[in-house]
Amino acid sequence: MNDQDDHKISRLLANPGSLLELEKSDPRAAEALWHGLSFEERLRAVLAASPSQREKLITLAQDSEALVRALAPDEFAATVLELGPEDAGLLLGLSGDEQLSYLLDLTGWVKEEFAPSRYEVWLPLVLEAGSDRLERWLISCDLEVLALLFAHWFKVVKFLASQDEQEPPDDLPSFTLDGVYFIEFHDQASAAFPAQVLVLLKSEMEDRYYQVLEAMLWESASGMAEDAARFRRGRMMDQGFPERLEALQLWAVPPPGEADWQKLPTKLSLGFPEKSPPRSGSLLGLMPPDQALPSLAGGLEGPTLDALKAELAYVANCAVVALDADPAQPEAVARAAGEGLGLVNLGLELLAGPQGASAAAILERLPLPALARQGAAAIRQMNRRAWLLLREGWLAGLPTSLHLLDEPLDRWLGGLLFPRPRCYDPGLGAGREYRAFLSLSDLEQSRHYLSLAEFGGRLLFELLGIERQELVDLLGAEVWPADPQQIKLSMVVATWLARRALGLTGLAPLPAASLAEAVTALQKGLKGDLAREAQAACQALPDPAEASLASESLRQVLGHIQRELGGLAKNAPMDPRYLAGLVIER
Repeated sequence: MNDQDDHKISRLLANPGSLLELEKSDPRAAEALWHGLSFEERLRAVLAASPSQREKLITLAQDSEALVRALAPDEFAATVLELGPEDAGLLLGLSGDEQLSYLLDLTGWVKEEFAPSRYEVWLPLVLEAGSDRLERWLISCDLEVLALLFAHWFKVVKFLASQDEQEPPDDLPSFTLDGVYFIEFHDQASAAFPAQVLVLLKSEMEDRYYQVLEAMLWESASGMAEDAARFRRGRMMDQGFPERLEALQLWAVPPPGEADWQKLPTKLSLGFPEKSPPRSGSLLGLMPPDQALPSLAGGLEGPTLDALKAELAYVANCAVVALDADPAQPEAVARAAGEGLGLVNLGLELLAGPQGASAAAILERLPLPALARQGAAAIRQMNRRAWLLLREGWLAGLPTSLHLLDEPLDRWLGGLLFPRPRCYDPGLGAGREYRAFLSLSDLEQSRHYLSLAEFGGRLLFELLGIERQELVDLLGAEVWPADPQQIKLSMVVATWLARRALGLTGLAPLPAASLAEAVTALQKGLKGDLAREAQAACQALPDPAEASLASESLRQVLGHIQRELGGLAKNAPMDPRYLAGLVIER
């Protein structure tokens, strides 16, 4: 093989869609290039492609069945779900029993409840692939699942001839295959498919036919549903899809010493995980590529990368289960998986530190669920601080609570109070403000804004000397703005400063009659003595860290005031109803 062929193969493995482009212009060249790859290279090319491209690449392969069956069950299911029932018929026809079972176990239930209507999405496609494919599924399927499905489709009545009654009575259902079991379909309009299943079952697997119908007659439906759910749980766990209690371990309190990664051997030396079939990089694509986890994965290859992707798949499954995402909905799965992987990335960056020099060694030794627990613990710590500020800190007992904080402090604090704390992200747009924590940068920003929110009380009550009861009275008074939740910390400070500029003491609403004079005096004071006095009080704090925090807090507050009042013209008529930035008598 020459250098040009090597280049084509490298390009194909990096961009499988290029083969499909070549196939349009030169089918023979595309076929030669495709089959010039080894089987493993073709499999990895398929995994690197989008779902629609995967289906087309498999179609071009002479060993398409082997390619499909080499896909890990979760990769197979994800591909089928992305394609949807309209386009997934080929893959279902080529699938192995384990793959089809995983797809139906994954999508045919709503949490722990059997959902026969979801089976109806895929089973007609299995029949379209041929009676042999459906027969294989009927053999491998749990008897309980078949009985529950049949009960969803029809009612069965058994008639045994006796000396007194040789002919079936007239009130029996009309459909029967053997004169013993009589079938009454619940919906005649959709009876064709279950009738075909019955005919195939009776002709090819007569014993199973009788077993299923007898189970429908004599077994408890609830008991069969419990058994089916138990068997399904076992199969799902074998495929790395955990039960809920196991899934919630991602958010559990880390046990002592779990993060001592330096003492651990490499995971690969322990044969961990046991099975690491090739997988796509779709899960890594749920995170920004510049984060530690996807960046490190980009430098791995071979068994090491396969093992990491297997761990990622497990963490994603844990998040899907723990967050109650519907496994049949790719978008819901992506959101949940992204949150779980964000915890892993956050934990990795926390342990590796700002420089990240040890990140690769940590990833080589510490299991990903352990990293997720480290990330979850850090988020939980901020959640506790936020609730402490609200319930016992300076915001406790205030009529408007966190609404007193200026934007974006109110948004950052609000996100930390969710049962699953969220990161405030004003760049999301489309009416959204919050997302999951993904990185150390997210964590550090939240910690910083939380510290500023915590310091707001000291700014008001210690540095400026405002009495707490004065603030409570102000928030409950008849003032403009009429909605007390619109009164922000910067407005409180501006009102206090304006009163000082007018020679008034304490904190109270500004008299409406002196509004213009107050605005003029405040605008002047913000450029001179008032601002300097406030800054000097902050800088006088003995702790440099506190002094820095106080200065930043005051700087943000003064910035809000200047933006609100800076554009007002001197001596212009002012309506207190529409004047933002000050609290005025109403």
